[in-house]
Amino acid sequence: MAKEIFMTQWFSEEMKVAGDALITRLDASDSKVAAAFWIQNPEEKTWELTIISPLVESEGPRQYYKRINEINESVKSDEMVVSLHDIRVSNTQNRIVNAFKRSVLGKATLGNNRLGRNTLGGIYIEDMYLYRMDWDL
Repeated sequence: MAKEIFMTQWFSEEMKVAGDALITRLDASDSKVAAAFWIQNPEEKTWELTIISPLVESEGPRQYYKRINEINESVKSDEMVVSLHDIRVSNTQNRIVNAFKRSVLGKATLGNNRLGRNTLGGIYIEDMYLYRMDWDL
């Protein structure tokens, strides 16, 4: 089994790399990742990797978590993976995605960027790392 990354209150390079690897594997399995980002819960100072896909709505979240689990189980034992405990899946009506759409950022290219201490579309974001966002959701 692969090694799970250790979560801290600070965003780490290991988190970034493990999340990117998972997204790449999801893309390779045609999992239709429309948006992906790490976001920090400001009260608990914990991080969650959020994966947005239309398949969550059509297949259901349980099936999508199963996809992720199968991918995690298939990686090499020396590779780092994000624990299912630290992942949230959502359909394309996710409140953060909708906040980005309503924001002044419009359709700006924001992939692979750290954003924080911002209010977007009425939602305060303490800290986040955005891998990508499909603006045509």
